[in-house]
Amino acid sequence: MADLARRAAGAALRNCLLLAVEFGAIWMLRGPEGLWVPVLLAVFVAGAAVPHGTDAEFVARTAVALTAVGIAVLGGVTWDRHVLHDRGREETAVVAQWTMVEDGASLSPSLRLRTEAGRDLPGPVTLDLAVGARLTVTVDPDGPAWAPGGRPDRPLWQGAGTGALLLLQTALLLRISVRRSRT
Repeated sequence: MADLARRAAGAALRNCLLLAVEFGAIWMLRGPEGLWVPVLLAVFVAGAAVPHGTDAEFVARTAVALTAVGIAVLGGVTWDRHVLHDRGREETAVVAQWTMVEDGASLSPSLRLRTEAGRDLPGPVTLDLAVGARLTVTVDPDGPAWAPGGRPDRPLWQGAGTGALLLLQTALLLRISVRRSRT
């Protein structure tokens, strides 16, 4: 029984450590110009390393790591949409620059937007509008989040998906940590 309690405490510690990494990743991925590749790579590596000290093999470690990346991505989307729903302000933006960007085999238009209040909106927009065209955007007055169009609905499905991934991660880590050694 003492061995089971020790393993369960290890599972709780592993889960808390991974949750802290995921929260840090969500914080760093706020807005459209986050450092997506290095942050998600770090989350993947942390997710794969968390089961260290258990008998977890490649498949189990990869499952935990991919779940952690999913939580970071979906949590970031949920956070941005929630912020825009709660305190987003609709503004009119003007297309400041129009360029063509190569995405694989073809070229696609990319826009830089500036609100009428003078705020540059980070990140390219893949709409095909002429320079000087106006469109409605929703911006977070206190942060980097913004989205084209009016205020988004409450992010219920994104929140439910994030919660489901959190439950899956907790179950995976509990199963990996509590499982007895095969030797």
